[in-house]
Amino acid sequence: MMPDGIINSYKEVEELLNSSNLSFENLKYLAKEVSANSWSPYSHFPVGAVAVGIDQSKKPKVFSGTNCEPTVFSAICAERNAIFNGISAGYKKFIAVAVSCPKALENSSPENEINKFMPCGACREVILQKIDRKGLIIIDGFDRTFTPKDLLPQPLLDQNKLKTLTIEEMDTLDLARGALNNAHVPHSKEKYGVSLLVENSKDKFYATTIDSDSFGCSVEPVKSVFGAYGAKHGIRNPSNKIKAIVFTYPFVKYPTGDVLQLISDHCDPKTKIIIDNMGTITIEELLPWAFKL
Repeated sequence: MMPDGIINSYKEVEELLNSSNLSFENLKYLAKEVSANSWSPYSHFPVGAVAVGIDQSKKPKVFSGTNCEPTVFSAICAERNAIFNGISAGYKKFIAVAVSCPKALENSSPENEINKFMPCGACREVILQKIDRKGLIIIDGFDRTFTPKDLLPQPLLDQNKLKTLTIEEMDTLDLARGALNNAHVPHSKEKYGVSLLVENSKDKFYATTIDSDSFGCSVEPVKSVFGAYGAKHGIRNPSNKIKAIVFTYPFVKYPTGDVLQLISDHCDPKTKIIIDNMGTITIEELLPWAFKL
């Protein structure tokens, strides 16, 4: 397995790509071409992506992917499909991902609606883990490039801010801690607790992780807690909006990109995120330029 950070500079990435006739514009073209194969009967939003993997000798190879939607709940994005295709072929490290959203290009101005072109939170999580730290994300319609840290920054938080929590927020934190203790994760060992503080409501909303024997079907706590909140108050109810979301983990950790995407979809950008043992932040700081269809 190759070490992390085997690329020395962004310039080296560009040189490796150009040496294989993979200029930024060529990669955008390849991504747009594969978008024609999209299977998107629900979103009606075709996306194409290509991921560039490198072997031990740093020789680039291109893998393509498009979004596939057999059902709403089992859909997978183009970016992840491209990277997973590379992983299936034995590649451990990637230096670039190019993405094309033809419908967004046709119907809007990229300068004003950058979020329509961006990878979703789940794809950003995979990109952060599998793209070299000096790797580049190339978006069709934009001249600039992005880095994995641009898309999922994970900024350093101030623990002292936890000392300024209100009584309501402290009670909500206790709910999340209790939920964490009840997690059932015999297989994945990955657990967390989550709770919501809702304006003008005495209802308590909290959830924890429950493993399925098939890992991919495990219960996602944020989906559970948002479902309960939505069933009671309706999503984004102005009278009972979500004031804060609290996360508790058994160790220091940030919420994953897919979790952040769901929060971004249904909460105000300034919604307070409280992470136990770390500090407080807002969703727009954790997931900049969040994807919006």
